[in-house]
Amino acid sequence: MKLKDKKIRILSYESYVNDNGFGVEEWKPIHEGKLWAYYRQLSGKEFFAAATVNATEDVLFTVNHRADIDTDMLVEYAGKYYQITRIDNHEGYKTDLDLYCKSNPDQTPDIKEE
Repeated sequence: MKLKDKKIRILSYESYVNDNGFGVEEWKPIHEGKLWAYYRQLSGKEFFAAATVNATEDVLFTVNHRADIDTDMLVEYAGKYYQITRIDNHEGYKTDLDLYCKSNPDQTPDIKEE
């Protein structure tokens, strides 16, 4: 069992028309507060395995199962942002989700807090 002792936020990109008729595009958390997650850097073997299919994955986050996470989202952890590249749902057992992510140091999204 993996110890979920890190706090993360999962951000979704939303675009909509505001009350004044202007288009608004922003990143918003998909949940209240922060989620508990297991975090680790990928090993060299996993890193090179991902590179064989032209994927660049740096880290792994494991969270409790959620149906509302997809690969268009970002993970915020320790002041850094990670693009979700792949999701492993453990063969549909609905216990945990593994979020394989690549670091995105150039991205600093403007986050809308509710």
